Amino acid sequence: MSCALISRTLHWNQAMRTFLCLILFSAIVLSPGMADQTFVPPAVTSAGDAYIPYQNQIVTDGLFVLDVGISEAGKIQQIEALRNPGSMVEAAKVSLRGWKFHPASEDGKPTTSRLTVAFLQPPTIYIGIRAVPPKDFVPVIPSDQPGSEFVPVGILSFDYSDYPLNSVAWGSVVLQVTVGSVGDVKDVSVLHPMAGFNDFALHALKRWRFRAATFQGKPVTSKTVVAFIFQTPRGHSGR
Repeated sequence: MSCALISRTLHWNQAMRTFLCLILFSAIVLSPGMADQTFVPPAVTSAGDAYIPYQNQIVTDGLFVLDVGISEAGKIQQIEALRNPGSMVEAAKVSLRGWKFHPASEDGKPTTSRLTVAFLQPPTIYIGIRAVPPKDFVPVIPSDQPGSEFVPVGILSFDYSDYPLNSVAWGSVVLQVTVGSVGDVKDVSVLHPMAGFNDFALHALKRWRFRAATFQGKPVTSKTVVAFIFQTPRGHSGR
């Protein structure tokens, strides 16, 4: 065998080893994220004011969490209450039905999915008193559902927003949160702003903790929506 032939053979073997190593590297490193690449979560494209009036009710725990089923056409199929400490869930459902959704997709095709939506109604408090979460709060974790490979974002802990002392306004700030595959907040967009209150909601959101959504049993990047509702505290000069 000539030296030139031996040299070409060695180069060929080296190239094949490099190629096989690249394939092995891709399989090891990229496989955990394949679900992220093939599945695109649902999202809210527009949301109106989520304000829910007290209606003479005394609220002591104001976190309402809904599991919203979204069809392939981006329509609400069903709404399940995951956490309902009071009687305001029906009003929250009415608000939700005025929102618009973009469906999830798998391999580029629209598919049914679910979205966790939280409404945070402040407890009935007086001016100067800060609302705090209940000490016995239990994380809100959506369950698996038959026929679905996707489980939406869970809420591990939450906190209320402050209320500006120099205001008598009421309304809501609706935030869409992108939650990464380790439960970290990757991005936040304001779906429904409220002048003078956006920063209060964004600051409060930093104290929330989430559990990542899963697709086919693997954590994936997904979205959740949190509606911070602002109510003028009792005893305020505007009440």
